[in-house]
Amino acid sequence: MTLPLLLVVWLCWGLSYPFMSWTLEAVDLVTARLLANAGAGALLLLLCLRAPGRRLLPHREEWGGVLALSLLMMVVFPFALIAGVMLVGPGQAAILNYTMPLWASLLAVPVLGERLDRRTVMALGLGLVAVLLVLVGTAGSGGPSGLGVTLGLAAGATFGAGTVLSKKLRFRSPVLLVTTWQLLLGTPPAFAVWLALREHTYLHPDAGRGLFGLFYMVVFSNALAYAAWFPVVARLKASVASLSLLVVPCLGVASSAWLVQREIGAFDVAALACVLGAIALVVRRPPEAPRPGG
Repeated sequence: MTLPLLLVVWLCWGLSYPFMSWTLEAVDLVTARLLANAGAGALLLLLCLRAPGRRLLPHREEWGGVLALSLLMMVVFPFALIAGVMLVGPGQAAILNYTMPLWASLLAVPVLGERLDRRTVMALGLGLVAVLLVLVGTAGSGGPSGLGVTLGLAAGATFGAGTVLSKKLRFRSPVLLVTTWQLLLGTPPAFAVWLALREHTYLHPDAGRGLFGLFYMVVFSNALAYAAWFPVVARLKASVASLSLLVVPCLGVASSAWLVQREIGAFDVAALACVLGAIALVVRRPPEAPRPGG
């Protein structure tokens, strides 16, 4: 069941990069995030109503963990990501964002007690080279500002930290319910930011392509993708789960070139080659030896 869930995550998040550029033709990034949190949370809450048992609230002791995950995954991460897309472009932001395996793997050692085997270290090294290639490819006159690169890296670090935290917290509530409340609890902070910046927000209801991008962002990039992602985190090591997401920037760069005519340079191609090499190292991992007494 893990592979079908990963396929959903790969497709939903891989295509989200060009569609995010479309979304910004209709609404600003603050409004888009606000609607994504509220809309996706409402959709998943409706699904919870149809689930067996129909539990609508996490257990009392779980609220602190749910709130912490919400701030990381549904507030800081998406705002940094969308801003990075605006400053460096969807394809390049996709690769910078997917430094998340590096952060997740490093944090998983002290927080979760995970070990990094040789293949994982090699995969992380290839991922780091990919990031450096993107930085080189976007440097120079007319290139994106350092702020855009910083935001792309911050998005990856935040998502990596959220992945480790979600693995550390052992919720008794269903994964779908926890995901739902992460989105819903992320709505008030997004609304507060929207109120503070409302003079700089915009809405173009005649931008058909932008409205489709917003629809995709709510239904697929958030509701469906997160509903599939957190069960994956629960089943795999944090380092392996995050490394599996290296497929996403490949789809992000390719779909951005096709849908928003974003030029793919030689450094992007080299970076994608490194990403594919990292994926191969993880996929072709030899089976673990059985533990004594297991």
